[in-house]
Amino acid sequence: MLPFTPVTITDREIIQAFFNKSVFRNCDFSFSNIFSWKHLYNTHFVAIENRFLYIRFQVADDCPGYLFPLGDGDLKTALESMMQDAAERHTEFRLYAVTQEMFVLIEQAMPGRFQYETERDWFEYIYSSDDLIYLVGKKYQPKRNHINKFKRTYQWEYLPITKEIIPDCLKLYERWCAENGGCNSEQSLIEERIATQTVFANYEQLGLTGGALRMNGEIVAYSYGQPLTADTFGVHAEKCLYEIDGGFAMMNQQFAEHNCADYRYINREEDLGLESLRQAKMSYHPVLLLEKGFVKEK
Repeated sequence: MLPFTPVTITDREIIQAFFNKSVFRNCDFSFSNIFSWKHLYNTHFVAIENRFLYIRFQVADDCPGYLFPLGDGDLKTALESMMQDAAERHTEFRLYAVTQEMFVLIEQAMPGRFQYETERDWFEYIYSSDDLIYLVGKKYQPKRNHINKFKRTYQWEYLPITKEIIPDCLKLYERWCAENGGCNSEQSLIEERIATQTVFANYEQLGLTGGALRMNGEIVAYSYGQPLTADTFGVHAEKCLYEIDGGFAMMNQQFAEHNCADYRYINREEDLGLESLRQAKMSYHPVLLLEKGFVKEK
């Protein structure tokens, strides 16, 4: 078996070294995502002689799976190592969060061996950073209207997330939970609360970039993320009080302007099959829906 070990905060440098060389824009190759959600996915990793990074985890139906191996070695050898690991663990071999680009590479390495199935709920929304910063054109008129109303209505300031305001960001999160009926009953909200607390407890060590809106001394919205590739910034979270008219539109635009201007694209991740979230993400007109799915042997 491959010598997998649980992911810890001290593993960031090892894992990030592989992510820094990655050309894949999906949010799965983000250390902060992997670390903050490891409680849900039981995520383990192994880096073999700096040639390949292997990541193994559990998906919702308790079926174990792997991410696409990252490295500069022979992909066929890497895939065979993962298949052997799955066989020795008496589990079916599956790769998850696989893009079309990855599957092409898999087919080149091992032609005709695997089948690929996409899953719409996993597709990621990728936008032009200029679109989200400047909101130019008729299609963005509703967003500009929300922002202009926000500016007319409130006295506000935008500030970076630092350790000094993290307690206030956590207070906002608890208020957001209260708006949504509490975060202790629905399982998805319970898991998200753990992830949020993990992020803010390890914020600086995770190397995250974040921003917040403050009004009357209180944080009313925040967002954070980190680069995924040289040209793509990944936004991992965005929270705002629903009572703040235009708050979400303002947070989105200000974060893009202050934190994403040096990147061509902004990845705002999946909608997880939530219809309201899908509509919200589509309303910003992505330039790419990044298709993802899973791979298994034929």
